[in-house]
Amino acid sequence: MMKIKNMNIIALDIDDCILPTNVNYFGMTDDADMMLEINLKRLAMILEKYDMKVFITSAWYAILKFVDGELSMKYPKEHSERNEYKQFDLIKKYIGDNIVGLSCGNREKDIKELSVDNKVVIIDDMDLKHLENENCLFCEVKGFINGNVGYKIRNFFK
Repeated sequence: MMKIKNMNIIALDIDDCILPTNVNYFGMTDDADMMLEINLKRLAMILEKYDMKVFITSAWYAILKFVDGELSMKYPKEHSERNEYKQFDLIKKYIGDNIVGLSCGNREKDIKELSVDNKVVIIDDMDLKHLENENCLFCEVKGFINGNVGYKIRNFFK
């Protein structure tokens, strides 16, 4: 991981956190991309309000490249079997200019390293509360960034 210092960082998960699944116990839906876009709009507002950057801790690190500050997919669009390119385009549109890095494959290690020299807000569906400290806040998100997340972040930066 490149050295990131003196920033406010969101350690962001994607799948099941801000991108819910369309496969549900009550049946199939087709609104996951819409919910992703709503979450990205809210995330962009958070980034602007608290002068934050994004470090992607999601398993998406395996399909993304981050070279010279530019985020891209590792494979050509024609090789995509899922909606990943459409979702990637939404990510680029709303937060692409604010991404500063990708996970090494171990989000806990990444977050521990980031929280040494930065203020870190973890947005994840996996329980990472044990990583909280004076520089690190965990916000559990399972499909939708709501007002409670904003409230916790505001209090963290006070």
